[in-house]
Amino acid sequence: MEVCIAEYNESSALLTSNIYYNFDGAKMASEQNENATRVFRWVLDVQPEWSCSGNIKSGRDAASRWAEENNNQRALKLLTFEERDKVLRFYHIQDAKLSLGSQLLKHCAVVRSCHVAWSDSFITQDENHKPGFIPVNGAKEHLQFNVSHHGSLVALAGCTDKDVHIGVDVVQIDTSKDLPRVREEGWPSWVKTYEAVFSAQEVQDIIRWEPQQPLDDEDSIRSKLRHFYAHWCLKEAYVKMTGEALMAPWLQDMEFRNVKEPRPASEMSDLSAAGEWGETISNVEIWHHGEKVTDVKMELQAFRNDYVIGTATSRLGVSFSPFKLLDLERDVYPAAEPRS
Repeated sequence: MEVCIAEYNESSALLTSNIYYNFDGAKMASEQNENATRVFRWVLDVQPEWSCSGNIKSGRDAASRWAEENNNQRALKLLTFEERDKVLRFYHIQDAKLSLGSQLLKHCAVVRSCHVAWSDSFITQDENHKPGFIPVNGAKEHLQFNVSHHGSLVALAGCTDKDVHIGVDVVQIDTSKDLPRVREEGWPSWVKTYEAVFSAQEVQDIIRWEPQQPLDDEDSIRSKLRHFYAHWCLKEAYVKMTGEALMAPWLQDMEFRNVKEPRPASEMSDLSAAGEWGETISNVEIWHHGEKVTDVKMELQAFRNDYVIGTATSRLGVSFSPFKLLDLERDVYPAAEPRS
């Protein structure tokens, strides 16, 4: 198995390149091809953004009260009327913030990739309701992208090649929520709750998987949950790439093998990890109706201690750019302009 770590530029603290290592720590040749189609990948953490005085978290009018804050108005004015209305329908402020972050990343991706004005960055949808950008008003570039959010993160993956389909999924592993149920039901029964999503072989693989190092009961369950969510993240990213939902009729006929959960940077003592980005896993096998799928590229990326992000593309030859953690003031607002 190859492990990929993101290296940082010390002066800017931004991701600059991916270097591949084997288990002996020796550097291997970079996978990236300068001539390959590139998929860019962004992450935005909405937790520190768009606060609300009075510590309001939810309620029928919570989003409307939250929207009255000056800094929140600044962001909301960058959206279309329909997009603003969608954001303000949410009962929970956290959901409104995730929706706002998602809309801003979509528009920023169109502006920076397709070289159009913010006011011309209208988001379209295909027949499967996947968002994208079809050129209008003289723009030349198409943009295919996919967005996911969970916890406090919004993730976006995009590509200007209109023939490349993309899926991305971010999962926050909240073991405090899952642990009581696992203890009560037992690990096999808890896993089987989700058997409609996985193949019979995947269910057995997840149930039988054990941590490599001996752990106490609680830490063992935490490790098993991380492995479970690695499977879940791969499945979600693949399904989103196809444009179908988790109720796709072929869902149980498609399975992932050789799944390894990416370690967070805090657990990578054998490698010189950088910052909040942990291990990248890229050698998962995909099987459909008993045949190996060879034309899809997938990757799992660990972020902080509790997030895993999956990326899927419909072409092996694409190059994945390292994930970049965006800053609103530095990366988004400079490209934006208020809408009327």
